[in-house]
Amino acid sequence: MDCFIIRLYGVSAHFRDPRFNTGGIGNLPLRTLHSPPPCTLHGLLCAAKGGWVEPEQLKIGWRMDYASATLDFQTCRLPQRKSYNWTKGTQRKDPSPREREFLAYPVLTLLVIAGVDFSWFIKPVNPLCLGRSEDLVTMKKIEQITATQCGTGSIRNQCLPLGLGFGTIYPSPLYFDNDRTPVQMAPRTDARVIQQVRDKNMVRVEETQEVFYLWDFGNAIR
Repeated sequence: MDCFIIRLYGVSAHFRDPRFNTGGIGNLPLRTLHSPPPCTLHGLLCAAKGGWVEPEQLKIGWRMDYASATLDFQTCRLPQRKSYNWTKGTQRKDPSPREREFLAYPVLTLLVIAGVDFSWFIKPVNPLCLGRSEDLVTMKKIEQITATQCGTGSIRNQCLPLGLGFGTIYPSPLYFDNDRTPVQMAPRTDARVIQQVRDKNMVRVEETQEVFYLWDFGNAIR
């Protein structure tokens, strides 16, 4: 099948671990996922297009490569619920510096089969971010390629539905609809190690021999 690959480069990336809120857990740093979930990819496509991307037509795979996972400091302003002023509708917020994990020099690779126009990324309507607003994409490459269904392959740093591969399980929606309602909560793994995956949705890029798990947003996730 004829399709294309989009590679997005940045200096940093952070995709919040849904098990951690803004305040974190004790003194543990605020963790990042090592691969963005499906809903994050859908939001990125909407930002590039400058409008709604129809999920029913969307077939994509993606992988997040990076130089290292490390820590920095970020100030979180945590609301103090006990100090809420019911008359004025305000509440005190205390700045709270937290250690936050991030991915250094990330490269997000998107394999697009259907539902995306590569022209969105030639001149995106909105700034493209790899997680936080400060994690801006600094460079992009678009390549026309040929992909074939392979059924099995070794993958790393890709999101997988529950039942494929191994790793920590995170509850994450496939996408959010126009009313910001989560659609099809899809448990998944954040695969940080190389692992062998066997599934009908595995595809291989002929030019580079890269292997991706292909997400079909138009179908229910397992």
